[in-house]
Amino acid sequence: MTTLISCIGDTDPIRNRHDGALLHLVRVFRPKKILLIYSERALSKETNILLALNSIDGYNPMIEKSDEVISDSGVFIFDKMYEVLNGIISKYSKEDEDLILNLSSGTPQMKSALFTINRLKDINVKAYQVVTPSHSSNEGIKHDNNLDIDYLISTNLDNRDDFEKRILEDKAEKFQQTLIKRTMKDLLNSFDYESLYNLSTGQHRVMSKTKTRKLNSSLQDLTEAVKYQKLLKVVSQTKYSEKEKKLINSYLIILLQANRELVSEVLIRSKNIGEYACELYLEKNYPDLILWDKGRPYLNSINYPDIEDKLLNNEDIHYRKEQYLNIHFYIQILKELNENKELIENLLKLSGYNQQRNKVAHGLSEIPSSQVKVQKIVNLCYQVIGKCIDLKEDWSKFYDQFNNDISTILDE
Repeated sequence: MTTLISCIGDTDPIRNRHDGALLHLVRVFRPKKILLIYSERALSKETNILLALNSIDGYNPMIEKSDEVISDSGVFIFDKMYEVLNGIISKYSKEDEDLILNLSSGTPQMKSALFTINRLKDINVKAYQVVTPSHSSNEGIKHDNNLDIDYLISTNLDNRDDFEKRILEDKAEKFQQTLIKRTMKDLLNSFDYESLYNLSTGQHRVMSKTKTRKLNSSLQDLTEAVKYQKLLKVVSQTKYSEKEKKLINSYLIILLQANRELVSEVLIRSKNIGEYACELYLEKNYPDLILWDKGRPYLNSINYPDIEDKLLNNEDIHYRKEQYLNIHFYIQILKELNENKELIENLLKLSGYNQQRNKVAHGLSEIPSSQVKVQKIVNLCYQVIGKCIDLKEDWSKFYDQFNNDISTILDE
């Protein structure tokens, strides 16, 4: 069933020998049901409104009156009008009716509220404006409220078969596209790529198919990398070794979590990156130092007995024979090997966050924000990686470039 929802304005039902907006929309569309929303002031016109609507030849609509009569003090308050009209429209939209909104009757605040509702609500609504008979402003044209309604109906120039249709549909497409694009940019700036991807793949398309496919491909790649720890395409296509690719990819994920201020994620992942970087460094420079058993790294004590003795005698790290290696042991091993001092220094700084990490990972405890600076941790990770891999690109700027590329697509 088609239902026309309309407020009542000063030009209703008839003005200057032509239909007012309400009567004109009814004449054009002949909806089965008409819902009239009255203000206190407009109630005085109720009889004339009903007579005019029932004067259309061969037409017998169901006419309802809204339960809520809007106070004269409320008709000039936009928030109030939005609340009232949105409630009414939401109620009728749930009844699976095809709705038509009259955007030309009522106070400016009523019209603005209906404009906004039409643009924002995702329901089966069509909204129309009615152009004046002169196709210009009504300013200076007197109202006919004091004239007899039967006279107004009989002299109405629109009350004939060949009347001029004066309606404009408000499709709200440009507004909706602008609103969606603005939301997309907000999500981009907050590094919420998954929400941006979900919005881009939704039912509202705001760009060409080519641009949308390009956007979605990049966002899907990044979203899946974060969710499933997959290699980003830009990383997988490099000439680094597989382990180097994994380390770079892990850095990009922790960098994203830092950009989003996800402190717990950064703390937990930072130790993993530090340990993986140490393993990569040692395997490159001392390929026989680490023995792997069931996925865990152990010191090859046969080839490096002196280092094992040093670890066993170091009371600060509590090392035991046949104990698998962690970041603290790696640091001591690098020290005994007289390796890169800057690498060791950065690893020490990174391991300094281990207490806070354990509170999160094992104790499920709250970490005061003052104790953890996520960007500092991520910078340490990158410096450690830079000592283990010959980086050809500045991966620390990855999201700056990524966001710039996505923003360019949205702006085109």
